Amino acid sequence: MKKIFTLLFAFVAMATGLQATDYGFSIRGYAITSDNYQSLSAGAAWSYDPSTNVLHLKDGTISSDAINVIALRGDVNPTLKVSVDGLCELGGKFNASIDIRGNGNHTFYGTGTLDIESSVVGSNGIVSNSSSNVTFKDLTVNIKSYRGVGFNVSHFASITFDHCEFNISTPDGMAMYGVENSCTPQLILCSADRGWKSDSNGCGFRGITGEGLFASKLEILRDIKYVGVNVAEPVSGQKPATTATTISSGYKVTSLEWKKKLYGNFYSMEENEVFEMGQTYQVIFDIEAQGDSLFNYLDTSIAAMVPTTNGNSPSFFTVNTHKNAYMEYTFPELVGTQYDLWVGGTQVNDANKDDVLGNGKVTYNPATSTLTLKGGTIQGNNTDPSFNIRLGSGIYSEIEGITIDVQGNTTIQGEDGCEGIYLYGKSTIINGKAKAIVSGYNGLLLGAGAESLTINGNVEIEVTGVNYTGIYGNVRERPRLNYLSTLTIKDNAKVSAKGNTGSVSLGGWKEIILGEGFAVTKPAGASVGEHAVVDANGNDVKGEWVVIAKKSNIKGDVNGDGDVNIADAVAVLQAMAHYTVPGDPDVNGDGNLSIADFVAVLNIMAQQ
Repeated sequence: MKKIFTLLFAFVAMATGLQATDYGFSIRGYAITSDNYQSLSAGAAWSYDPSTNVLHLKDGTISSDAINVIALRGDVNPTLKVSVDGLCELGGKFNASIDIRGNGNHTFYGTGTLDIESSVVGSNGIVSNSSSNVTFKDLTVNIKSYRGVGFNVSHFASITFDHCEFNISTPDGMAMYGVENSCTPQLILCSADRGWKSDSNGCGFRGITGEGLFASKLEILRDIKYVGVNVAEPVSGQKPATTATTISSGYKVTSLEWKKKLYGNFYSMEENEVFEMGQTYQVIFDIEAQGDSLFNYLDTSIAAMVPTTNGNSPSFFTVNTHKNAYMEYTFPELVGTQYDLWVGGTQVNDANKDDVLGNGKVTYNPATSTLTLKGGTIQGNNTDPSFNIRLGSGIYSEIEGITIDVQGNTTIQGEDGCEGIYLYGKSTIINGKAKAIVSGYNGLLLGAGAESLTINGNVEIEVTGVNYTGIYGNVRERPRLNYLSTLTIKDNAKVSAKGNTGSVSLGGWKEIILGEGFAVTKPAGASVGEHAVVDANGNDVKGEWVVIAKKSNIKGDVNGDGDVNIADAVAVLQAMAHYTVPGDPDVNGDGNLSIADFVAVLNIMAQQ
């Protein structure tokens, strides 16, 4: 019994496998199924992909003497799509080139061209006999027939022309025809010139030739009016652009507004508000046509190209009149890395790191944590309604191990109440080959967590505390005074610092380490104390310049003892007698060694 059951089961399975799948369309009168679609399409100008349910029309000709060339049956396959991939010609002695039946939703799309031409008098180009929905998108369709109908809209539930082109020519026939209550085709990004109207019954259509109802020629054209718009793309830490320009003649931007997306809706940005990473923004334009330039107010077939660093992205206008258009463009979420570094009120991020301030003077390399200054002025700029030390400081950094490389003479200024340079990172190096002039409430201040500041290379840094200290370390004052950071000055660097009257010029350090040959050259008699530069009496130097430099770099220190006195004038005379001296005897820098250098030493002594 078990054996008989097994054989019966196998027989049923074999019988089931013989049933082919009907794909719901026919070509040249042949119903296309899973059994024949590959053999019938071999070498033909069409193919079918069951996995995507797409009928591909390719370069070549499909000719039929059957009742139609292509027939779609929506009752069997309601979502079949047709892709036109090249120049495909539909010809022969047919009644209808494309017959669409059943309650389907079909799309003909692609960038190719579909040529339809019958040799039979009275044939139809495209027709339907039931409530089908069809969309033609992006492609070009040319229909020619004699005494026939190019596109019979009767019985279609809906017809959409989306950025496509139709050229219908039917001598002694009708380009487009519909019975009473036929649908009116919808135009998207295309238009029919000189009118697109149905008759009183909603069934006849006027063509562009002015021949009245049931015209024999009709053209549906792609009608996108591109208006190039230049607008600065949102950059984190920067304020929105207030203007935009068109790069298309005959149009101009008359107004501009930025909005920020919050809780699913867009809201106008506050005055002085800056862009932030992770947020989505929208810019809104009013664009006005100038002179003879016009917008087509009969449809919305207008687009703009907004150049951004992410490439050109189209946006669509809402047309208010034939002269004005209103456009919204939404920038995607600002993504990328933003760094804990602010320069002149601008936060450094991936988008601006190669030109932080937009003037070619400041760059940041995240791979080496190097901020390079190439000259000019850096001014703190607090755009926040509340007090924001990050924006108000000339330079504010929370980056561990950052290097500030001074390659050009640079002025760095903190806004009122803010520091010239404020460093929170664990360690910072300032180096380079040029001079940085720094000023602020505190000139240069280390914040909580900072442990070291190293000034080296050939940099010269001159720091003024306008309201308080000059250069000051990380000091925790409660519950007891605790000095937490170290200052190191070495190589060929030179450091000058001055606090406000009664304020420490250079202090607040756990340790001050000077490289070999360095000394405190100003004020006279000053030296490195326990936590600050102190005067001859051991008191912190306040309200006057402290200068630390390598002895050999001290102008006028010809004998190299770290001071300028009469012994240096004598050393100039020795150098004139061709003796070797440790320092530079050309004190006045004129390139000659003479008695004028002896006098220059005396002048330096007089100024001390």
